[in-house]
Amino acid sequence: MRSKLALSRAFFSLVFLSSFLPRPAAAESEAAVLVMAHGGTETWNKSVKKAVKAAQLPYPSRVFFGMGDSPSDQRLLQDIVTEFENDGAHTIYVVPLLVSSYSEVARQWKYLLGVDVQPGFMNNPLFPVTKHSTIRFGEPLNDSAVVVEILLDRAHEISTNPAKETVIIVAHGPNDNSDNARWNEIMQNVAGRLKERGGYQNVEGITLRDDAPNSVREQAVAHLRDRVKAAGEAGSRALVVTMLIASGGIEHKISLELRGLTYAFNTKTLLPDSRISEWIRSQVP
Repeated sequence: MRSKLALSRAFFSLVFLSSFLPRPAAAESEAAVLVMAHGGTETWNKSVKKAVKAAQLPYPSRVFFGMGDSPSDQRLLQDIVTEFENDGAHTIYVVPLLVSSYSEVARQWKYLLGVDVQPGFMNNPLFPVTKHSTIRFGEPLNDSAVVVEILLDRAHEISTNPAKETVIIVAHGPNDNSDNARWNEIMQNVAGRLKERGGYQNVEGITLRDDAPNSVREQAVAHLRDRVKAAGEAGSRALVVTMLIASGGIEHKISLELRGLTYAFNTKTLLPDSRISEWIRSQVP
C-alpha cells in the first residue's frame, strides 16, 4: 500500500515539476512557402492575407508585398529568406500571386531571389539576396483554369442573354510592349475558353496599361472604349469584367474611362474567392 502511495506521489511530483521545465522547440521544417504579391491598399493586402491563410499551407509561410524595386523591399525579402533558413528550411516554394508572368515585377522578384540574372528594373542597383536554400519559383495565374472559372462566374452574374452579349475582360497590363503582347496572348486564351464555356457572342481581353507612359495608356483607354462601342454597334450587350487580383486597385478607373458608354460592369476582382486559396495550395507539393 505504501509503495503505491509513494509511486503516486512521485508521479504527481514529476508532473508538477515538468510544468516549470523549458518546452522543447517546435520541430524545424525543411521547407517553407513565400507568397509574393504586388501589394496595394490595406483592403487589397487584407484580401491576399485572407486567401493565403485559407490555403492552409503545409509549411511555414510568409506573404511578401512589394515590387522589389527599393532597398526596403530587398531587406524585407532578405529577412524572410534568412528567417526561413534559420528555422531549417532547405527549400523555399515561391507562389507569385500575379495575373501574368510577363511583367517587370515578376522578373525583379526572380532576380532578387537568384532565379534569374536579369533584373526586372534595368536601372535598379539592388543585389540579389544571400541564400543557401533552393528556391522553387512557381508560375503566376496566367490562363489557368481557376481564372477561367472565376471570370465565368463574374460574367454570369451580370449576363441576361449570353448569345447576344460580348464579354470584355480588362486587366492592369504591363509597361513594356513585348510584355503586353505576351499578356494579350494569355488573355485571348482565357477569352476563347470563356466564349466556348459561356456561350457568349464574343469575348475579348484588353490591358489598360495603367502605369505606362501617358501616350501608351491613352491608346489603351481608346482601344477599350472602341471595343465597348463596337459591341453595341453590332447589337451585342457589353459585359465588362476585371482580371485583377483584388479590389482597391484600378477597377474604379475603368468606370471613369468608360463614361458615356452603355455596358454592364461587374466590379468584383479575382479575390475574394476560395478558388484562389485552392490554387495557392496547389502550387506547393
